[in-house]
Amino acid sequence: MTGVYAVRGDEPIFVVEELSDVLILKLVADPALSNYRSKQFEYNRMMKIVGEPDVNHLLFDFVDCVNVDSVTMGIVIALTLRLEESGGGSAMCCCGGELKELVARLNAQEPFGRRATWIHYPTRRHAIEALRSNVN
Repeated sequence: MTGVYAVRGDEPIFVVEELSDVLILKLVADPALSNYRSKQFEYNRMMKIVGEPDVNHLLFDFVDCVNVDSVTMGIVIALTLRLEESGGGSAMCCCGGELKELVARLNAQEPFGRRATWIHYPTRRHAIEALRSNVN
């Protein structure tokens, strides 16, 4: 994305949806194209949202996403770990084969104490049902 976001540095990389107790973060098509300042802005914005007491579950939806970079994965990992600290659960959905491998590879590059784990679900519905039933 370009234009006003590039100048301001607040280009969103997540589309936020709330479904009662599940916070859904849908990644944009290619967050790797966003500038670093925008990613810092998104990190701060999402950390505030995930830190709210009514957020119990977090779902990363990759339905539109075709590429991620290490900074974006760092944000996804940090959000996951933050929610887990407060007893919440997280999952991923709609992540295609190559992208799923890239996510695993980027997560494996993190130090052991900073790695996150997610169960991947083929659809948003399956992920939400699993999160709510605490199967995740």
